[in-house]
This record gives sequence, structure tokens and C-alpha cells, in this order.
Amino acid sequence: MLYVSKRVRRITIEVDENTYKLLIEKASEEGYSLITDYIVSLIKKNLQAEQLLSFEDILRRLKPRIERMVQDSINKHMEVIENIKRQIVDLYDKVDTLTNTMEELKKSLEAKPMRKQYIRKTGIERLREEKILFESQLPQRIPRDRFFNYLEREGAIILYLEKERIAVDRDYWEEFKHKLFEEINTDDEEVIKDMLGTHGFELFKRLREESIIYYDPYKKKWLPTSRDYFK
Repeated sequence: MLYVSKRVRRITIEVDENTYKLLIEKASEEGYSLITDYIVSLIKKNLQAEQLLSFEDILRRLKPRIERMVQDSINKHMEVIENIKRQIVDLYDKVDTLTNTMEELKKSLEAKPMRKQYIRKTGIERLREEKILFESQLPQRIPRDRFFNYLEREGAIILYLEKERIAVDRDYWEEFKHKLFEEINTDDEEVIKDMLGTHGFELFKRLREESIIYYDPYKKKWLPTSRDYFK
């Protein structure tokens, strides 16, 4: 029989002789002097085990919910991360577009000064570069009389032919006369073109067409028909 204090309820346990002996042995092995204390400890251990089992059951039931909550939280954070990644990609695209636009603008700005420089060249500067300007080859928008008067004031040689006026750079004109009258000793056009160059040969043909110059086969020289053009 097992007797408990008056403050607790009394429990009576009936066991056979063998079980009783085993309980005494176990109680002694576990260090209990009273068999009743050993039996109480066994009961408490069983009750605690049941309580632990119930707690594990609770955790087992809560686990799916906790996992869902964690996954939902992860998904929210992943969505934020994906949005940030998309924004970064968009930002890179905008930077690339802006860079390309700036490069095109830079090229455009670099090209414009060159165009302006060409447009701003004066007529006399153009003549010094090209050496000869034929009236028939000038753009229609240029006022002829004013243009040739301007070139003449700036020191250019103006040849007044029957069909057109021709402006010649003064230095080139001296070079042209020297080659034509002093160096060329043939009427072979290929040789003349080679010595005078393309522009010089065009000027030569215009002068020859209007009989301002002629070739003397005996002297093997080109001569002017009038000194008025070659003062």
C-alpha cells in the first residue's frame, strides 16, 4: 500500500509479490530509501513525458504555419529585391541611352565648327586655296559683279574674257605665266596639262579658245596675242 500526506489524495496500489520485489530493487538502485518515493518519481516522470509529448504535438501543428509565415516574409523581401533589380536595369539602360546621346551631341558639336569655318571663309581666302575661280562655276546665289569687284580690290587678277570673268590668285598668276611662256615648249595637251595641273590647264584652254595666246611652232613657245592680259 502507498500512503500519501493528508494534503494530497491517497492512492492504493496492489501488486503481486514479484513486482513488489522488483520495485524494491529498482528503488534501491535509484537511491531511494522508501519504495513510495520511487513510485511517486515514476509517476511524475510519466506525467512530464506526456506533457513533453503534448508540447511536441503543438510544435508539429505549428510548424506548417510558421513555415508559411517565414516563406511569406521571404517572398515579400524577394519581391522588393526583384523590384530593385528591375530599377537598376532600367537605370543602366537610361545611363546607356544618355551616354549615347551625349556622344552624338559631342560629335555634332565637333563637326559644326568645321562647317562654320568653311562657310566663313572669305572669297579671297577661297581663291588663295583654289588658285582660280571661274565665273561660270560660281553658285547662282553669289552676285557676280560685287564678288569680282571685291576680289579685285583684295589684289586678285581678274581676266575679263568674252564668255566670262576669271579670278586668279596673284602669286599663282605669276607662276602660271612663267610655266606657260618660259618652260612649255610644245603644243601637246597632255604635256601641258601635266605641267600646269588641272586648274591651270582649264585656264590655258579658256585663253586659247579666245585667242589670247597662241603657239609659235618655229620658236616652240606660247606667246600672248596682246600684252594687255599679261602686264
